[in-house]
Amino acid sequence: MIRGLSDVANKLGLESGVSQSEPSKECCEDQFNSKAPREIPMMYRAQIRGRCSLQYAGNNQHLNQWLKEWARLKSEQQPCYQYTEPPKLGLDGSTYRIKVEFPFRLFSNSGQDSILRPVLGKNGVPCIPGSSIKGLFLRVCQADDKVQQRSQEESLARKYCGDAEQPGVLRFHSAYPVGNWAERIGDVVHPQENWQVKGKRDKSETALALISLYKPLMVFEFSSADPSINWQKVEWLLLEALQRGVGGKTSTGYGLGGNFPGKPLVNPKCPIDVELSGVGVSSVLRSGEPEFRPNLFKAALRGHTRRLLAGVCPNEDAVQCETQRLFGSTGAEGVVKILWQSQPSVDKELAYNVKGILYIDAPQSDVNFIRQVLKFAFTMGGFGRSWRRVWHKDFYNPVYDKKYSKLIGCHWRSPDFDDIKTTQDLKKFLEDLNQTCRDRLRSNSPRSLNWKEAWNPRRVAVYAKVVQSSQVIDLFHDGDFKTTPAIGGKNPGETRPTSVSCVWHRMLPLKDGQYLEIVTVFHGDRTPWTRNSDEHHSDDQLPTFIKALKKEGLDLEWGTEPMSNKK
Repeated sequence: MIRGLSDVANKLGLESGVSQSEPSKECCEDQFNSKAPREIPMMYRAQIRGRCSLQYAGNNQHLNQWLKEWARLKSEQQPCYQYTEPPKLGLDGSTYRIKVEFPFRLFSNSGQDSILRPVLGKNGVPCIPGSSIKGLFLRVCQADDKVQQRSQEESLARKYCGDAEQPGVLRFHSAYPVGNWAERIGDVVHPQENWQVKGKRDKSETALALISLYKPLMVFEFSSADPSINWQKVEWLLLEALQRGVGGKTSTGYGLGGNFPGKPLVNPKCPIDVELSGVGVSSVLRSGEPEFRPNLFKAALRGHTRRLLAGVCPNEDAVQCETQRLFGSTGAEGVVKILWQSQPSVDKELAYNVKGILYIDAPQSDVNFIRQVLKFAFTMGGFGRSWRRVWHKDFYNPVYDKKYSKLIGCHWRSPDFDDIKTTQDLKKFLEDLNQTCRDRLRSNSPRSLNWKEAWNPRRVAVYAKVVQSSQVIDLFHDGDFKTTPAIGGKNPGETRPTSVSCVWHRMLPLKDGQYLEIVTVFHGDRTPWTRNSDEHHSDDQLPTFIKALKKEGLDLEWGTEPMSNKK
């Protein structure tokens, strides 16, 4: 084992301090007690604090060193080992190769390290094992057999993949990336459900690192000794399988193939498809690079499902169980899958500007509910980072770019969600949605969970008005409101937000250049509405904020207007 570590260290350009010959026990102990342990590559160190800790996505020097050692990056940030050009595509002897370009990230987990990472092939190049490819291929063959009502003898699954009685005619080889596979592989996942919905930050809600391939160009290889095999059929089945996803985290958009350049157009067979276009603040990787991430759609659906169900049911277990059934948990995947198809874009700007079609697959019994939740997300705020605010570059003032360098908010449009045209339409939609949520959990209780953003009419107030331009955006830049935790997310003297705002602001697009301006106010917990102007004075800003909304003509359309705390 010591010789193996030495060989690896030498290949990585490190001095191992371990003899190539068989060392004595004393020699090993002396060297490992001196400098040798510090020179062992991170991948071979014990995953414990002080030795190697790869999980956390912050300023993690262990993770940086591990990535550098693994990829052996050259000066131009290219990995030393890569396939710069794919081998001959199509049929090459008995091997058939298919090149696939993924529109988003691809994630597959080896299940070995403390950090989620792909299986490593020769020279450390990531790969997808042939067994995994066979699994997704078998799945699509079985689905096709069912649709076509094929007999056991005619079954594509049996022919290509085999069964207990006979082997299949296909051999599935590992798939591998072509080109710079190390570009942006440092991915991050940052759960914030409890902080944003409940108003309480969970200790486990920290930014965690994982490894995924960024828009990779992958080569899939098959071989067969059967000269009569229909390779075009094999290729079509693979592309159809990739529509359903390959690898882990497919329900959040990872590993979904979409449509491939130069290949026949394949539209997913999903019960929900919505055209969306949006602009807003891009998410950033741990390296600081901006990136539009389609998994933001699932995050929005999951978060709003919890808000809506928590507002009609005081049983937290029931809310959690239904949310996990729909969107998955650490123990099982959810029944809802998403696919975002858009035109290719380059992630270089701090703001995204995207247009595409969001496909959602779900059981028929869940389709109407998921569609309503998606409409709620679109109507009341939007998607992605900073979704609680309108896109300030369009709605604040004409000289926003000159006065402010910070990007704020988002703005989304859709021709498929255009039936809300008046404040009465908004009121009816929210009332119907609330009843849908009650029916879903068979709840007749007026009580809700005591969560910050539980969607209950006793805890929330929705104000709205049809406008040509925003009437209330200036309020969010008022000196007092900016330093009220419930509005600006911070107290006087704090430079960065320390809490999540209790106010949503949306400019819902209507026709003829008009908007339905919507302000949602959560007031179930009055504590964040207190502004501590100094150590001796504190003011309840909620009545003042509501008064300011009414002054600009916004009326209460749903929920309950908060009462003053003054006696």
